[in-house]
Amino acid sequence: MTGVQQARLVWDAVDDPAVAEAISLCFQCGACTASCPLNIFNGSRLNPRQALRRMQLGLPADADPYLCMMCAACEAVCPRGVRITDVMHWLRRRLYQQNQAPQRLVQALWSVYEEGNPWGYPAKDRGKWLLGIDAPTLRQKADILLYVGCISSYDVRLQRAARALASLLSKAGVEFAVLGERERCCGDAVFNAGEMDFLEELIQENINAFKEKGASTVITISPHCYRMMRFTYPKYGADFTVMHYTEYLAQLVDNNRLRINGDANMSITYHDPCYLGRYARVYEEPRRLLESMRGARLEEMQLARDLALCCGGGGGRIMMETKPEERPSNMRVKQAAETGAEILATSCPYCIINFEDSVKLQRMQLKVMDVAEILNSMAEGR
Repeated sequence: MTGVQQARLVWDAVDDPAVAEAISLCFQCGACTASCPLNIFNGSRLNPRQALRRMQLGLPADADPYLCMMCAACEAVCPRGVRITDVMHWLRRRLYQQNQAPQRLVQALWSVYEEGNPWGYPAKDRGKWLLGIDAPTLRQKADILLYVGCISSYDVRLQRAARALASLLSKAGVEFAVLGERERCCGDAVFNAGEMDFLEELIQENINAFKEKGASTVITISPHCYRMMRFTYPKYGADFTVMHYTEYLAQLVDNNRLRINGDANMSITYHDPCYLGRYARVYEEPRRLLESMRGARLEEMQLARDLALCCGGGGGRIMMETKPEERPSNMRVKQAAETGAEILATSCPYCIINFEDSVKLQRMQLKVMDVAEILNSMAEGR
């Protein structure tokens, strides 16, 4: 018997009215299961339709919610508007309370507690991405705070994208601050594990750090941080504006503060990150930025915007090993290559990691780049 079955997650145990309503709304069309990226390779690995029906009947969900990538692809096609990700998160909270969370996520919680990031990198090294950077408008305190995030602070490949964004802000004359070594995890890993008490403590600590910097607007690199700060932080008293960097850069370009010159002469296809697209409806800004480059040709994939295929990194899955042959990113880079584009652009660190791995695994001639990296090569200073 699996841990999920032992947990006996039944209808009577649902203590969240919103989750109970979501369960009751389902009328069993099965569109959710058909659209789940986990099911594109070897049959049905996750069956939301069945889980919801079993819970309606007072039976164990008989599904592992930690498999879910929280990508909301199921919700994009649901005719009843069922918040399936809320149900999956409720299941995770219950399993965590019963000490049945995956060990890798539990380890990530301890790493966040001890070092401020889920990978356990030393907290003292968090600000090293700034070394050698030319950002003359970087300040100790500012209305604008650039929140870099865990993986972009430490991963050598992703540091390039963080530096490109800092360069773009400086070229536009934006005075901004960063937390450097004081920056801690946004809480995405804690939220995905289902540990809500530590999450509250972490969020309050971050809110206080933002206030000390004088920030009224927080710009995030990762859509995962963006979702946490925009939709979860206000529940804990946050009153600052949250923007993804593509939203903020699009405003700068529209106001002629950021000038994109030079001849790009490249074909690009853009991947919509799940947490930026389906959760926050940010679809047009990244495309406007790419199209602002003279000579750039934007080629759309067959599955785009609401229907974009998840890279496989959401819901904490980026920290749990997935068999190489079962990674949704493998299918996604093939879809990108079918457009004939030279560059697969995106605006999420997890997507970049997964896409580059899949490109190498399949020996494809496709360059994966962050939107900020592409723009920085074409932007002029004021």
